[in-house]
Amino acid sequence: MLHASIITLILNLIGFLFGWFKQSDKLTDLIYSLSFFVVAIFLYLNSSKTVTALLLTIMICCWAVRLGSYLFWRINKMKKDTRFDDRRPNFTSLMNFWLLQTGSIIIILIPAIIFYSKPNVELQLIQLVAMAIWLLGFLLESIADFQKSSFKSKPQHKGKFISTGLWSIVRYPNYLGEILCWIGVFLFCTPVFITGNWIAVVSPLWIVILLVFISGIPFLEKSSMEKYGPLVSFQEYVKHTKKLIPGIY
Repeated sequence: MLHASIITLILNLIGFLFGWFKQSDKLTDLIYSLSFFVVAIFLYLNSSKTVTALLLTIMICCWAVRLGSYLFWRINKMKKDTRFDDRRPNFTSLMNFWLLQTGSIIIILIPAIIFYSKPNVELQLIQLVAMAIWLLGFLLESIADFQKSSFKSKPQHKGKFISTGLWSIVRYPNYLGEILCWIGVFLFCTPVFITGNWIAVVSPLWIVILLVFISGIPFLEKSSMEKYGPLVSFQEYVKHTKKLIPGIY
């Protein structure tokens, strides 16, 4: 835990200093993804290097590379992230964001940190199920991001909202994919848990809290309402399309 925390803190401190002095958002999401990648590689190299440890590392690193490269490409295209318009010039506000990001990364990685620290077990059925859940989430998030970026890249869609593909099923399929990825990682790690280790359930719970109540859906709901709220088509879309889980939420 200590090494993972130090690595995460150093990377995010670099990101904070860059963001403050350059008044730029270009490293924000990249540092987030890079932190998971670097910590996973470090922990794997210092583990028993079994097949299960390798599989866990592949899951985390594939997620980090895919998401990090996509978000880095997107921010370079957008030039800035409007979420930080109020935070960027405010030292304390910006620092608080980076502290929240640092803490979030460590919390989300708790199951993996526990897993790497123990003698890894042989591949079990629950881990096969976990990899299937992770893969489903990975594909959902990847396809949703591709569909949205492709939609927005077309001039005829300027000023319009996406309601096709996965976005016709739920309003935030990328966030559903993100949540499933980390549920998969959590379940993959459970075979090594002893009683006290089940505190690691805070990892997928924190992802849900972040995306549903803090930095994900609330911001996008407000932003979308400002952009498309007057449109009858958007009002119908919101009325008939659940946020994350079809027919439920």
